[in-house]
Amino acid sequence: MSPEVEIAHAAREEIELASQNAEQDCRLPTELIRKLGQKGLFTMMIPTDYGGTQREPQESLDMIEALAYADSAVGWCAMIYTTTALLGSFLPERWAREIYGINESGGTYDCPIGAGAAAPSGRGKVVDGGISVTGRWAWGSGSHHADWICGGALIEEEDGDVRRHANGEPAVYVMFFKQEEVQLHTNWNPSGLRGTGSVDFEVRDVFVPEARWTVLGASRRQVDAPLYRFPFFGYFAAAVASVPLGIARRAIDDFETLARAKVPTANKSTLSTSSITQIEFGQAESLAQGSAHYLRSVVQQAWQRINSDGSATLEDRRALRLAASQATLMATQAVDKLYNAAGGSALQGDVSLQKHFRDIHAATQHRMVSPEILRMAAAVRLDDQPGQL
Repeated sequence: MSPEVEIAHAAREEIELASQNAEQDCRLPTELIRKLGQKGLFTMMIPTDYGGTQREPQESLDMIEALAYADSAVGWCAMIYTTTALLGSFLPERWAREIYGINESGGTYDCPIGAGAAAPSGRGKVVDGGISVTGRWAWGSGSHHADWICGGALIEEEDGDVRRHANGEPAVYVMFFKQEEVQLHTNWNPSGLRGTGSVDFEVRDVFVPEARWTVLGASRRQVDAPLYRFPFFGYFAAAVASVPLGIARRAIDDFETLARAKVPTANKSTLSTSSITQIEFGQAESLAQGSAHYLRSVVQQAWQRINSDGSATLEDRRALRLAASQATLMATQAVDKLYNAAGGSALQGDVSLQKHFRDIHAATQHRMVSPEILRMAAAVRLDDQPGQL
């Protein structure tokens, strides 16, 4: 277990206290994120050359899951920060050091945080020395606490068309903006993952200097290490799935506490003694544990391949996407079983199972773990359609 995972476990009580306000404010307290950052939790995907801790993929996934166990919104924002940090490996060293350079003193990290959305909701025009970008993006999770916010953009050519790859597909440039260049909107009031602060964010005619961007599927990694050869989208999907894994594991424990204490109406014994409840609980526990073991085994297999052969195969990428989507589905089924087995108690706002139910169903809406990914992964095997895996 890495030090960061131990720290994530140890921070549970502090995180749980902060999560109460996060539900009301629809964002996490800045002080909480600052403390977690100072303890090094967001350094795990940043190269050691820039002051990061550069951990193995599974170690950062375990950290995300541990935080999600304490509070789903904290785990979700950690997922965004670690995944966005991976983009730094594609940046020229000059920009990578400016954006992700870390100072460490006595075990305290001054770690910059990056967030954003890669969807090509922006438009860019080439100007002297760089690109001028305008756009508005949805799903800016954790942006209130970020030093840098990135957004995907299509770059307009002189003829009005956009830059394209050799295969004709539009080239998506992920641009890095300074926090002060970005307007954060106040339009986040969802049913689940409320504390993530996933507001829309916007820029207008913001100048991005030359090469302070990465082009999805085209930019070469500038840091040559096994971690940065791990498939980006495979890691992204596994990181998203790690949040439902943490939620499901917490729901298992919380349900046990509830079932041992609740005596249903017209009953003399607790809910925990019901044979129906025991069956549902057993199925939920096996789903939750199965989803975690499945995803971890696939991540480890890809990691071993990279370390032995130097790169992941198409089958590794396919397996990662398949496992992340299926693990999310299984974890969600586990929480659904527990929510239903709890009966009317789960409807109350002060019962944690209600929050777990809302949060995990919000997490399933992320494209990285959607049912469409299951179809794409199947198409690779059945119809030789590699897609964007």
